[in-house]
Amino acid sequence: MPALPYRVFLYLLSLTCAIAASLSPAPAYSIGLADPFPGKETPDPNSAGMRTHILHALTLLDSPRYPDDFHHFNYAKPDAPKRGTLRTAEVGTFHNLTPFILQQSSVQVWLVYEQLFTSPRDDPLSSYPLIAESAEIAEDKSFIIFRLNPRARWQDDILVTSEDVVFTFNTLRNNDKAIPYFRSVYQDVKGVESIDPHQVKFNLAPGSNKNLPFLIASMHILPKHYYETNEFGKISVELPVGSGPYRVSQVLPGRQIVYERVRDYWARDLPTRRGLYNFDRLVVNYYRDTNAKVQAFMTGLSDIVVEFNPMRWLTYNDLPDKAQHRLIKVQSRLQGALGSMNFAFNLRRPPFDDRLIREAITQLFDFEWINRVLLGGWAERNHSQFPNSELAAQGCPSTGEIELLLPWKGKIRDETLEAEFAPPTSDADGYQRQQRRRAFELFAQAGYSLHNGELVNGTGKPLSIEIITSNSDFQNVLLAFVTSLRRAGIDARLRIIDTPQFERRSRVDFDFDMTFQFFGTTDIPGPEQAFFWGSRFAYERYTVNVPGVQDPVVDDLVSRIGRATSRKELISATRALDRVIAWNEYLLPGWYMAFAHYAYWDKFGRADYQTGQEAGPNLGSPAVEAWWTK
Repeated sequence: MPALPYRVFLYLLSLTCAIAASLSPAPAYSIGLADPFPGKETPDPNSAGMRTHILHALTLLDSPRYPDDFHHFNYAKPDAPKRGTLRTAEVGTFHNLTPFILQQSSVQVWLVYEQLFTSPRDDPLSSYPLIAESAEIAEDKSFIIFRLNPRARWQDDILVTSEDVVFTFNTLRNNDKAIPYFRSVYQDVKGVESIDPHQVKFNLAPGSNKNLPFLIASMHILPKHYYETNEFGKISVELPVGSGPYRVSQVLPGRQIVYERVRDYWARDLPTRRGLYNFDRLVVNYYRDTNAKVQAFMTGLSDIVVEFNPMRWLTYNDLPDKAQHRLIKVQSRLQGALGSMNFAFNLRRPPFDDRLIREAITQLFDFEWINRVLLGGWAERNHSQFPNSELAAQGCPSTGEIELLLPWKGKIRDETLEAEFAPPTSDADGYQRQQRRRAFELFAQAGYSLHNGELVNGTGKPLSIEIITSNSDFQNVLLAFVTSLRRAGIDARLRIIDTPQFERRSRVDFDFDMTFQFFGTTDIPGPEQAFFWGSRFAYERYTVNVPGVQDPVVDDLVSRIGRATSRKELISATRALDRVIAWNEYLLPGWYMAFAHYAYWDKFGRADYQTGQEAGPNLGSPAVEAWWTK
C-alpha cells in the first residue's frame, strides 16, 4: 500500500518509491481532450455566449473506455463483501500526516482525499467523475467549469463545495510551504472562481498545455474549514479530515497507521467507486529495512509484498502455509512509462561537472553482469526518462526531433543530431575489458591518470566518489559498482542513510557526489518536466532536479513539452529531451523492471483473477482497492 503523498508526487513530478508506485492507482493526465458526447453543446451563461461542451470523461484517446452510463470498472466486483483487514508494510518511519507539503508525508492520499475526476487502472489515459459530476469546457479551451456532486461530503459530515476547490487550488499553487510542483503545473491557470456552491470555474491562459484540464481534474481536494483552524504546511500527526473511502483512525508515530473504512462513504455507489475499497481496516506497519519487512510477510504479520529482489523471490517457494492460507505468487507485465533506478551525478560540484568524468564513470557500471548475476535477468537497461513507452528516444533522431535540436547545433554534441544513444554494453563476464579501456581514455582526456594505483588529477588529487542512497534493497548491486570503481583506482564508497537524511542531502543541501534512487515518470508529461530538469529548480530547496541540470537546451525542450498541442509534438519533444540528457551524461542510466512481482496470502478475492486474467494484463501491479476478504 503506497505512502502516497510525497511519493506520488515523485511520480507526478512523477506522483510514487517503486513499491508505492506499483500499488497506487494511476494518476490522471491527458494531452488532448476528446469529447465523447458530440452534440452536447451549451452556451455558458457566464461567458457571453461562448460555446461549451459538457464532458463526462476527459481522455487522451479517441474515446474513453467506459460509456456515459457505465456501472462499474471492469476489474471491480460490484457486490464484493465489505469486511476484513488488509495488512501491509513500509520501510522506514514517519512523523507527518499533512499532505502536499515540502516535508515528506505518510498519509495515503488516495485513501483519504478524493479528486474531481479519477482514472481507472484499465484506462489510465481517461478520467471519470468523482467529486465533480461533469466538466464543461469552452470550445476555445479558455476555461473549464466543474460541477460538483451535491452528495460529496467530508468525513465530519460537512458538504464539499466549490470554496474547498478554490481554497485547495490557491493553497497548492501559492503557498510557499506546498510542494513546488504545483506552481509549475498550474502556472497557466489565470484564476479560479466559485460560481455557486457546486460550480467552480478555472480560467486558462491562451495556448496553455492541452493536458491542463486533466491535471486540474486530478487534484485531490482539501477541506477549507479544517485549515481555518489548522495551519497548512505544519508538520503534524493529527488525524486528517478527508472525503475519501477511509479515515485515519489510529496512529502510532513512526510505527503504524490504521485506516478505517467510512461506512457512510458518500461515493460508495458511484460507478467510479462501486465494488472498490472493500476492507474494513487497512493497517500499515513500518519496519527498519526491507529484510525486516519481508520477514514480517513470511511470518504472516503482513498480507502482501511487492518484490524487487529475484533471489528473495525464490525463497517464497519454500514458505509453509499460514492458517490454511496458501501463498500466491504473481508476475504481471506493467504497461506504459515506468519509473527506473538511476544514479544522479551532482553537477554542482567538480569533477562531476565535467562530462568526460561522468562518461568515464558510466563505462564502469557493468549492467549486463549485474543483471545476470544479481538481478536474475529481471531488469531492462534504461536509457530514457520515459522507459517502456513511445515517448522514449529510439534509433536515430526523427525529422521532428532534428527540427527541435538543430537550432542548438554547436551547443550540443554532434552525436545528438546524428546517432542513436546506447549505454556501454559488456559481455557479462564481469571483466569489462573494452569498457574499462574506454574509461581510462576518457579519464586521460579529463586530466586524470593512474599513480601508484590511484586515479589522480594533474595536482595529484585522487578522484573520490561517495554514493548515497536510502535504498538498501540493491546493496549488492551498489557494492559491485563500488568494487568496479575501486579497481579503476577511484576512492569509491557507499553510504546507506535513512530517508530523511537522504532527502536533505540530495534535495536541500546538495551534499553528495552521486545518488542512487528511483526516478518516477509518466505517460503524459507536461509543464512539470521543468521541475525535474529546469535550470531555475537546480538550487531550489526540495527540488527533484537532483543532478542540478542547468542547460538552456534542456530548458527549451521542457518548455516545448509543456506547450505541446498534439501527441506527435509531445513525442518529438520528449525524445529530443532524452537525447540531450543521455549524450550529456547527466545521469548514469540504471534499469527498470517491466514486470511486477508480488506475493500474497490466499485469503482475498480478486475480480481480475476470477475472470481468468491472472493479475489483469492491463493492470500490472496489484489492484488492492478492488480486492476483498473471502
